[in-house]
Amino acid sequence: MSEIVLSGKGVTQRFGGLTAVQDVTFEVPKGEIVSIIGPNGAGKSTLFNCVTGIYTPTEGQIFFLGQEITGKKVHEISALGIGRTFQNIRLFSEMTALENVIVGSHAKAKSGIADALLHTPRYRREEEEAVKKAEEILKLTGLYEYRYHYATALSYGLQRRLEIARALASDPVLLLLDEPAAGMNEQETHSLTEFIRELKGMGYTILLIEHDMKLIMNISDYIYVLDRGIPIAEGTADEVRQNPLVIEAYLGKEA
Repeated sequence: MSEIVLSGKGVTQRFGGLTAVQDVTFEVPKGEIVSIIGPNGAGKSTLFNCVTGIYTPTEGQIFFLGQEITGKKVHEISALGIGRTFQNIRLFSEMTALENVIVGSHAKAKSGIADALLHTPRYRREEEEAVKKAEEILKLTGLYEYRYHYATALSYGLQRRLEIARALASDPVLLLLDEPAAGMNEQETHSLTEFIRELKGMGYTILLIEHDMKLIMNISDYIYVLDRGIPIAEGTADEVRQNPLVIEAYLGKEA
């Protein structure tokens, strides 16, 4: 049986009288691509924010590598080995691709503000290591030739890829990808699909939110479906595709 990297038990998130996520239980096995899908407003991003510490669930528990992380702060969860991207691109536009990836590695840095101000040997050593590491990640993600390009000069598809590269710089065990294909054309989406497959081949475990059903059905090992915050189905791509509740959620009862 595969090791469970991430799991949630009865995760519920309320905002006043609104229940955004209700009693969601899920597992993400090591080395697999698990997807969370559902119509707009289904609670997918809210669930991601519970996992990464942006929200503390109102009820329920979240575990990472057997350790409960419910209520931990964002930087603590990142340091444990969870990296994420966001639905809206959050690159540093006035930095190069290389600099953006270097920033991603700073979560693991041991030197502090004093080291940076004084340019201590430890600080210089860490900066040199960060540059080398960022260059390797850019090679790995097919972005090395753009390393000195400003983020805003890259195509939309390459910016999305750069976001993932920056997340990789924090040495994650688990990658959370929040709608990575949003706004992409067909060719960019195909390239992203192959890239996510490559990440799985490198040993990364991936939890994915995405509206592009073709992408989801092509790469997911397992899928959870939410509708208005409530889990309505789970299973393989074939099982989910044929589930009447899923069809109704997406197409309406008449379908």
